[in-house]
Amino acid sequence: MMGEIRVDEGGGEGCNDGAPRFTVHWSGVPMAHEVDARFELDASWRRPRDTFGPFELIRCFVGSLLRLRPEKVVFLQFSGIALELARISAALGLEVHLRMPAEDALEGLDPVSARWAAGVLSRVHGMVEGGALLAPEAMRARFGGQWAEAWSDGGVGDRDRPAFGYEAYALGRRDHALLYAMQLGFASHFSGCRKVLDVGCGTGVFLEVLSRNGITATGVERNDVSARFAQCMGHQVVQADAIEYLEANPASCDGVYCSHFIEHLPIEAAERLIRAVSAALVPGGVAVFVFPDPESIRSQLLGFWRDPEHVRFYHPELVSTLAEIHGLALEFDSQLESGREVVPFAMKMPPRPVARAPGLWARVLRRLGIAPFSLLEAERMRADAMDEVLKQLWSVNQTWAWDDNAVLRFRKRAALI
Repeated sequence: MMGEIRVDEGGGEGCNDGAPRFTVHWSGVPMAHEVDARFELDASWRRPRDTFGPFELIRCFVGSLLRLRPEKVVFLQFSGIALELARISAALGLEVHLRMPAEDALEGLDPVSARWAAGVLSRVHGMVEGGALLAPEAMRARFGGQWAEAWSDGGVGDRDRPAFGYEAYALGRRDHALLYAMQLGFASHFSGCRKVLDVGCGTGVFLEVLSRNGITATGVERNDVSARFAQCMGHQVVQADAIEYLEANPASCDGVYCSHFIEHLPIEAAERLIRAVSAALVPGGVAVFVFPDPESIRSQLLGFWRDPEHVRFYHPELVSTLAEIHGLALEFDSQLESGREVVPFAMKMPPRPVARAPGLWARVLRRLGIAPFSLLEAERMRADAMDEVLKQLWSVNQTWAWDDNAVLRFRKRAALI
């Protein structure tokens, strides 16, 4: 189906706490196809902001784009949620128009929110005001300054056909706010680095993590939709084959981040990737690999096969061996962290202790309501046996809490030994 979707925002009823809310719906689709989805969002979403949008809303929005297949999306409001959905629409290659913002809508933004807004504006095709579609010049004339620089015609006349393949999974089935939170701790691996390359950076979530930690980073990504999404957050992303890019840029960076990429490769390509990562690093540079842990039950059963491009699991020992061959020394292995222990579990219940037949004295004590020592000893042995079973069961059960990801950090040697 071709045509356009018009996205509007209407005011919702106030909640008990008095906080204002508004709902989002989209309509105006040709052939009387209508979509109406209501979500309660707090008032902070009325202005540009630096937070990934609510996952349920985004999943619903991307699902609607998949069903309706429009060529154009027109946002009749200028707000934080409109910019978030516009970023997704632009990444998918759709023609995007935003309502002309009020003169004070872009004032007083923090640096990250301003960067995100500028990234979206660099991909928008025009503005809407008074029911009319305006050319980009109207935005430049009204705001000027950094917004005039952010606004560009790049891509307006060179728009790709809308993409609705693997990209729909990447944007509509992955919670970016959760992915961001999961990767926050990885930034510390690159402390002191001046130039980090995110290999297969996807939608740029870790580029955002590094940027907010003051670390300069560039991404390389083959998929044009994912690359555009990252660019719409203001990140520098080179659209190219990641391994070929590494091979073409030896000794070009002091940090390489390779997250959830190696499991997309067969073994020959995986070794080529590790060799290329080593070559791209300067001596003393850091390489961090993050990938699904094959020893994680949750990863095996719940996560790995959701991604249609996954090829196989890689064990950290295999990755470490290949890295060692190509001049990378292991510094950190998440599998060796404390609290992670492989515990054997008996396939049979331990034999229950057999109580001795009570003698005359024991029978007399029992009639008096006094437990004899032999009976207490038997109960203690049974309790100890059951406690041992519970301890084993608890230890085995903790394997469900192991992290889904394996994390390895390597240091580039000054010379191969």
